[in-house]
Amino acid sequence: MLTVLLTLILLGAIGLAIGFIASKWLSRTLDTRQPPHGRFVTVDGVRLHVHDLPAQQPSPTAPTVLLLHGANLCLDDLQMSLGGPLAQRLRVIIPDRPGQGFSEPGPGPLASAAYQVKLLQGLISALGVTGPLIVVGHSFGGLIALRYALDDPHRVAGLVLINPTSHPRPEGLPWFQRVAGVLVGPLMVHTLLLPMSLAMLDRLVTRMFRPEAPPPDYAARSRLTLGLTPARFSASLQEYAALRDQLIETVPSYPSIAAPTLIFAGEADPVVPPNVHAEALARALPHAQLQHLPGAGHMAHHAHASTIVRGIEQLALQPVDAQK
Repeated sequence: MLTVLLTLILLGAIGLAIGFIASKWLSRTLDTRQPPHGRFVTVDGVRLHVHDLPAQQPSPTAPTVLLLHGANLCLDDLQMSLGGPLAQRLRVIIPDRPGQGFSEPGPGPLASAAYQVKLLQGLISALGVTGPLIVVGHSFGGLIALRYALDDPHRVAGLVLINPTSHPRPEGLPWFQRVAGVLVGPLMVHTLLLPMSLAMLDRLVTRMFRPEAPPPDYAARSRLTLGLTPARFSASLQEYAALRDQLIETVPSYPSIAAPTLIFAGEADPVVPPNVHAEALARALPHAQLQHLPGAGHMAHHAHASTIVRGIEQLALQPVDAQK
């Protein structure tokens, strides 16, 4: 019996060692094959990666649009869906959020939305933006957008939130997420997570978009695999770890957000259910408009991009007096 146990331990250790080596090699390979294609701006010593898209038909009075991606993603997800269409009429800034894509995490804490907003404010200033912002956030990026409006209310002229993470689940996290939080620790992240995820990448993409179909070649075009590398996935785990406490702390401040807000809610979103998040947020914000997207899942900004772009443009291009 002891011999069997020792053999199993040895085999497990060998498997983890192989996984660690494979993960390191795969991470380097993915970074080499998917190099950064934006510009770098250093804010408070933190190097941030960003795309700055000039308006093709600029309006001197139009605000700048800031697009904030969700967890485990990078700027390419929003650029491929919203960036190009919006840049026809508006200047669009799309950063890799701290710790994701090619942006450094900095000293942190990454779990703090206020920390991320401080870096984003520095980025906006470094890019020479002096006028108002329309801040657009998807999923976890929605929480960052809300924090931006709370911390810089005079700069934020409007919010557009797509399936935003805004409220704690009344019953807490589902049991499988609590188990995953324990099991998917540093050991798993640095050994088996990346090889296993790459082996089932198509299934992973399908689950992200359910019940809708993903765009063709989504994983390649969005650089999804970057978010599965150990350093970036660890950054996402930091965001998840303190999320519930941060939401409980932030919810009472929502009524003080004066910016006009457009909330898009995928009615079939299984990740951020609208009855827990978007609908509760619409009741809490004094100037919110909730738009349901029938049949839409969590990644609604792809299949429903034209609807969302139209909403952003209407909010951004309406007369300034109408935004007061």
